[in-house]
Amino acid sequence: SRPNNPTLRAVLVGGGRKVNFNTLLSTEQMAEELKNLPLWTQQQHGIFKISRKFTAKNFQAALDCISQVGVIAEREGHHPDLHLTSYRDVEIVLFTHKVGGVTLNDFALARALDLEVKISYSPKWLQENPEADSTALK
Repeated sequence: SRPNNPTLRAVLVGGGRKVNFNTLLSTEQMAEELKNLPLWTQQQHGIFKISRKFTAKNFQAALDCISQVGVIAEREGHHPDLHLTSYRDVEIVLFTHKVGGVTLNDFALARALDLEVKISYSPKWLQENPEADSTALK
């Protein structure tokens, strides 16, 4: 499948090109895509994935973020692995389960999450990670 949001598809592929959103990306392609997503990192635990970690202000802020991610994931038909530990540390992990790795669909969802999810971060974490300011709840 592909992202349901036409704006995100256009941002992702520059409009008119035909792209298979479920084709596995090479490590070089992932590195290139990650240049535009400074909050996301590549990881490999058996298969390649991309992930984003942060510390929320409190437990409720972490749950609110996870809830927002869930709404977007349902809309896009693409579901991340979500981890909440130490009551406010959140990790969002993206990969395409069907093909066992990272595809353009994962990057489309990462962009959607960065654009649409506003997070009440731990003030200390946000101070240490100023690149996350555009995603902070104001």
